[in-house]
Amino acid sequence: MLANIRKDLFEAKKAHDLVKSNLLSTLLGEAMAVGKNAGNRETTPEEVMQIIRKFMKNIDETITILTAEAKPVDKEKAERAILEGYLPKQLSAEELAKAIDDIVATLPEKSPKAMGQVMAKLKELYVGRYDGKTANQLVKEKLV
Repeated sequence: MLANIRKDLFEAKKAHDLVKSNLLSTLLGEAMAVGKNAGNRETTPEEVMQIIRKFMKNIDETITILTAEAKPVDKEKAERAILEGYLPKQLSAEELAKAIDDIVATLPEKSPKAMGQVMAKLKELYVGRYDGKTANQLVKEKLV
């Protein structure tokens, strides 16, 4: 994933795309720092996805503030679109519910005690492709 970001950063600089090059430069720096600070290793794709999600959350907060102040948000929306391109396609609510149903169907005991098993299997099968809070709520509903 870092290689893709580096390549896109190089292309953005060649194209003189300041918004994209500034964003990717900052993203790359933060992503590389995670691995470097954890034993001077390569940052994992999961860690990069976490950083991208953090960036997107910050952009969403900025958009909310700027919108309330009636200021333009074109740059922020462009940055968010760039970041979304690095994340895997997210499961819709219906797809997530079906995935949870499929996992729950394989359990010998369908009680709240199995919550950890369901969440672990969900993470194994769909890492980074769902919202954790939504998944947690759906699993609770299924394991009553």
